[in-house]
Amino acid sequence: MNKTTLVIMAAGIGSRYGGIKQADTFGPNGEWLMDYSIFDAQKAGFDDVVIITRKDLLADLQEHTDKFWANKMPIQFALQEKPVGANPDRTKPYGTGQAILATKNVVKNPFAVINADDFYGKEAYVAMHHFLSNVENNEPVFSLVGYPILETLSTIGTVSRGICTLNDKNELIEIVEMTQIELKNGILQNENEDKSYTEIPKNSYASMNFWGFSTFLFNELETQWQDFFANFGNELKTEFLIPTVVSDLLKAGKVKVQLLPDGKNWCGVTYAEEKESVVNFLKSLNH
Repeated sequence: MNKTTLVIMAAGIGSRYGGIKQADTFGPNGEWLMDYSIFDAQKAGFDDVVIITRKDLLADLQEHTDKFWANKMPIQFALQEKPVGANPDRTKPYGTGQAILATKNVVKNPFAVINADDFYGKEAYVAMHHFLSNVENNEPVFSLVGYPILETLSTIGTVSRGICTLNDKNELIEIVEMTQIELKNGILQNENEDKSYTEIPKNSYASMNFWGFSTFLFNELETQWQDFFANFGNELKTEFLIPTVVSDLLKAGKVKVQLLPDGKNWCGVTYAEEKESVVNFLKSLNH
């Protein structure tokens, strides 16, 4: 069985939340949401953790992880930095694809990728660890934990989700990133940029950015990033997103992506008003 690494993306800005979600307190002893993730990952069998962050957050993250995880779990850091030649007026990070690329020289094993500000449920880590333990290091086989879309909505406002299309083997055919999803008058729909609406089947699986990759990803990611930056590097908001990277690899026939339908008990905070309900949910768990 392979060693497995958990990669945590903690470089986001949290514009809808109104603050730094990844460093907000959710547990009774000052735990952040990522502490619950590290706990569940360690219990499932993951060997180490890599946290992707920004320079301005690094010291706080190091202090926090030293307090909670020193001598308990090996943790390294990777920095998502503004690339040379970027628009100097841009403050928004370049997205999840560039974030994962920042770990290229640190991650050596099959690895899972999660958001720092989501709680994924212990079942997801068990399923992902089992999958990654049986994938060769450079094999073009990936995975994604799927969550029933209706269980991932917000009562406060719209949400962004990757909507999955599957074949009869539960393999991913396509993943489409939708950024304005809500259930309105009994209809699950996304508001598109042109103000039209796309209806979404209610039995769809959503990606909550819990991916499983082999190191095969990195060279492909590097190539796509260079193309993206050449075309969009000067823009202020366009992002290089991992679902788009994976979709392009799928369309090119370069990879297979297995959906793991084990997503349960997801919770997260898109909006600050949701924090209290997440805190109460975490209290109810046997962590």
